[in-house]
Order: sequence, then C-alpha cells, then structure tokens
Amino acid sequence: MFTPLLRPVAYAYLFLFSLLLAFESTGQQLMFEKQAEGWMLLEEGQPRYFYQTATKSLDGLYPRANYIHPLYDTEGEVITEDFPADHPHHRGVFWTWHQLWVNDQRAADPWICEDIVWEVKKVKTAINPNGSASLEATILWKGTGKIQKNLVQETLIVTFQRVSSAAYKLTFDIELKPLLKNIRLGGSEDAKGYGGFSPRIRLGNNAGFYDENGKVLPQELPVRAGPWINLTAGGPEDPGTVIMGEPEKLPSYQGWILRSKNSMQNLAFPGKEPLLLDTKNPMSFRNQLLVHQGMGRQEIVDQYRIFRNQ
Repeated sequence: MFTPLLRPVAYAYLFLFSLLLAFESTGQQLMFEKQAEGWMLLEEGQPRYFYQTATKSLDGLYPRANYIHPLYDTEGEVITEDFPADHPHHRGVFWTWHQLWVNDQRAADPWICEDIVWEVKKVKTAINPNGSASLEATILWKGTGKIQKNLVQETLIVTFQRVSSAAYKLTFDIELKPLLKNIRLGGSEDAKGYGGFSPRIRLGNNAGFYDENGKVLPQELPVRAGPWINLTAGGPEDPGTVIMGEPEKLPSYQGWILRSKNSMQNLAFPGKEPLLLDTKNPMSFRNQLLVHQGMGRQEIVDQYRIFRNQ
C-alpha cells in the first residue's frame, strides 16, 4: 500500500502509463469501413486503400468492379489513377487480360471491360493478431455478350501490413477457377502480350525504374528484369512503389511491360497465346506492392525475401 506521501506520485505515474497505453493502442488502429460502393481500410482514421465492389463506369462505358482505387501512400496522397484520359479502361490496381474464350468463341475482353461484369458475391474482413488487415472476396466473372453465363470464380485475398512509419505492404493472393469447360485466358494479341497484375500508378515527369541490379529502361516490348521493380519519383532511393511478383511461377511469363508515362506497369503472362484454365487445379498467383517514402536496395531485397517465404 502506498504511503500518504508517495500516493500522489504513484497515481501520477499510473495516469501517465494509462495515457501511454491509450496512445499506443490508437497509434496501431486498423479498421475496415463499409461504404456504398466497397470497403475502405483506415489506419489511425486515415484511408489506405479502397476496394471497389459495386460496378462503376464512365457514363456507362468501361463498367468495372473488383479492383483497388484509391490507393494512398503513407502521407495520405492518392497514388493510383482510375479512368485516365489516355486509357480510360485502366483502373487503379487491377488484374485482367484481353482474351477470354469458351471453346473457340470469344466470350469477352476483360481488359477493356467489354461483354463482362465482375459480381462481388462475398467480402470478409479481419484485423489480425500480427497487426495486419485482410480482406477476402469471392467474385464471379459473368459474361454479358454472346455467352451470358458465369465464366470464372475468383478468390481474392488482400493483406495490408505496416513495414515502418514510412512504408507499408499490400499483398494480393488471387485464384481463378473456371466454371465451364475449355475456358482460355490470354494477353494482348501482339508482341507485347500484356495481361495479369497491372498497377496504374501516378507517374511524375522523372519516374525511375530500378531492380536489384540497378536502373531499368522501359521499352515498347517486354523487358527482362528481376522479380521486383521499384518505381520511384526519380532516384533509386526516392519515394515510390515496389511491384513484386513470382515470375518463375507464372505460366508463359513474358517479362515486364514498363511505361514511364500514360500507362500501367505489368508482369505479363501468358502472352498472346491463350492459356487453358484447369477446372481441377485453379490458376493462382501472388503479388505485392511495397509503398514507401524512400527505401534502399537491401531493404527491398529483405522485404522480397519475406514475401517469398510467406
């Protein structure tokens, strides 16, 4: 029991300790907020990303759902674009392809949002004990053109986790299960062969591209580079976004489609030759975005190792 002389001092320490605990708990707070068109992840009350569940269009054109926009950096700035004037079918962080076939019939062109809708059937969110926040969704790809059937069932898991006060990571686990026999998926029908995971990140006038070996120069055709690209405001340690993938696990991987202005960035697969989706073994792939205010090469290498070991 405290003596009369020590009691005020002890109470003061207890009060300061309770304030510290309250500060720490609110300083790490993550919360999902359900909105009319989707789900917003908040960190300390500040937005981090929005998952679009409702179909959204531009005056009825390019209807789309099932993508991330806006995506915010650690300073609260929006770093993705939706309906950009140069490519209005681009949308935040998205994953899709030009070719969707059933047998020998073209069912849709998901890349330009033609003859298809994405119906988000179920969303489950969780704040996890390790300090991460996960969103799991089930999505039906539904044909609206010549083939008006459910074509593909997608399972999506998006996981947010802080890396430091100046960086966070957003991991995407995606699985595609065909709902009909002989469904094939393919990229653009040209030498570029783009398709797959495609972030549309805002680009400055001096955007820099770096892999583990140094500077990478965007080209018209796919570029051979490492398993991650650090897209920065200019220099190798400037603020930016690291795009990570598992290239050796992608079927018919084509390389990186990189653009220094007016476009998305893409780990292209399977190219212009469509890939048959297996009804018994759904196609799955993983990607991660590392959003930062400046990271060195070794820090990124370490984060990529963690990504691969998850």
